[in-house]
Amino acid sequence: MRVGAIVRADDQHAREVISLAKTLGGADAATFALLAEPAQTRAGVGAVRGAVVSPDADLAELAAAVGALLGDSAPDVILIPDGPLFEAVGARLAGSLGRTAARDVASVEIEGETLRVVKGAFGGKAAVALEATGCAVLGVRQGASEAQELSELPVAMVDVPHTEPLLVQRRAVRDSAGDDLGAAKVIVSGGRGLGSKDAYESLREVATLLGASLGASRAAVDEGWATPSQQVGITGQKVAPDVYFAIGISGASQHLGGMSGARYVVAVNRDEKAPIFVAADVGVVADWHALWPELRRALTGA
Repeated sequence: MRVGAIVRADDQHAREVISLAKTLGGADAATFALLAEPAQTRAGVGAVRGAVVSPDADLAELAAAVGALLGDSAPDVILIPDGPLFEAVGARLAGSLGRTAARDVASVEIEGETLRVVKGAFGGKAAVALEATGCAVLGVRQGASEAQELSELPVAMVDVPHTEPLLVQRRAVRDSAGDDLGAAKVIVSGGRGLGSKDAYESLREVATLLGASLGASRAAVDEGWATPSQQVGITGQKVAPDVYFAIGISGASQHLGGMSGARYVVAVNRDEKAPIFVAADVGVVADWHALWPELRRALTGA
C-alpha cells in the first residue's frame, strides 16, 4: 500500500505523522503540506508537494487545497494529525474517495493488503483494534509515533483553484492565552475542584515555575476561569506531554480522553475516590489551598 501524510505545518505533531508515513511506506511514502508560505517547510519524505493556504482558510479552501495536492493519485493510506486539520478535512476527504475514516489512532500496521489500526474509544477509556482490507484516511493521535529526523527535500508547489468563501463575514478573535498545549512537554491543568478563579490563577505561577503550559478542564472553562483554547479534552485539545498535572480535576471521561497521551500524570484532588486517580501515576489527596503554600516554598526555596 502507498502511504502519504497530509500536514498543516512543520510542527512536532506534523513531524510525527510524516515519520509514521515513512515507517509504513518507506521510499514510496509522500508528504502533502499545507503551507502559510512557500518556504515554510522543506522537511518530508518521498515526493513532497506543497500548497499555500491561509491560516484562517475556510473548509472550501482547505478542501480545494487538499484536492490539488493529491491530484488523481491519492495514496492508499492517508495519515493526518488528529485535531483541527482532521476535523476539517478528514471525513470529507474519506467520503469523496469512498474510504473508511478513523481518528484518535494510536498505532498503524500494514501487512500486504491488510491494514491494522488501534484507536481510542469511550473517551480514551478503551482501545479498539480494527482490521480492514483497502484504503483509509486516519487521524493520528499526538504521541503515537516518534518524530524522526527527516530529509530536506524540495517542495513541488501546487496552485490551489479559486473557491467561493463559505462565509460572507468573518470575525477574528484574538486568543490571549498564549499557551501552546499541543507542543508542551509539561502541562498544569486546573478544574472546578479548585473552587475559584483566584485558585485557578495560582496555577499560572506553578506553570511559570515549572516551565509548563497552563491548561483547564471543561468545567473551569465553563466557569470563565480559562479560555476555550486552554481546554483539554475530547471537545478541547488532545495533548501528549511528558508530565501532566491535573489539579482539582475529577477525571470525567471527556477530559481523560484529551490527556490520554501523557506519559506521566500527577493528580491532586480532595476526593480520594475521584476517577482521575485511576489514570494517575502519582496521586495526592489534598486541598489545593493548603498544599499550594507548601509547594510554592519547595519550588522557590523561599
